[in-house]
Amino acid sequence: MKRLFGRLMLVLLISEVLLVLLSWLLSATQTDGVRTLLSSEGIRWFIGQFTQMLLKPQLIWLLLIAMAAGCVWQSCLFRSSQASFHRKLALRISVVIFALQIIVVVLLISTPQAVLLSAMGSLWPSPFSRAIVPLSAIITINTSICYGLLSRTFTSVVDIYESIRWGLSQSLPLLFLYFFVVIIYETACYIW
Repeated sequence: MKRLFGRLMLVLLISEVLLVLLSWLLSATQTDGVRTLLSSEGIRWFIGQFTQMLLKPQLIWLLLIAMAAGCVWQSCLFRSSQASFHRKLALRISVVIFALQIIVVVLLISTPQAVLLSAMGSLWPSPFSRAIVPLSAIITINTSICYGLLSRTFTSVVDIYESIRWGLSQSLPLLFLYFFVVIIYETACYIW
């Protein structure tokens, strides 16, 4: 898997270099509407907008999903192991906690003049639709932490922190992929 991601990163890096060279060649042939990154304007744009290019909601979604996945995996919520009475009880309580969180979200979108609806009362677009991924990740994290604490998979705050850190460390290849894809996309948008 590491080799696959390594090769994919190399292909994306070469694609970015080829895109920059292509823009330079097309701008040299006086093609209308094509800008090059090798000009002073292009270099200023790339350096000045670099952080803004990467600051997208998808980056936060990726980080939250990685944190949630780490909590789920490290809490052993879905792993098949010998289910003792203690683990079954922890699972039942976690399901109740999950259901309560879902009920709260449903109440925040279904009551008259609900807080998470748009000003016009619609669900799409609304604060709820913009926050559905973060809400899902936070509900998953809460449920996993509750299960981990109740089943004694997590015995301290350090264990919870380590589960979140583990999830983030496992997502590093996806973060690199995100980085390169966004840079290529934004470069293509600038050029054309």
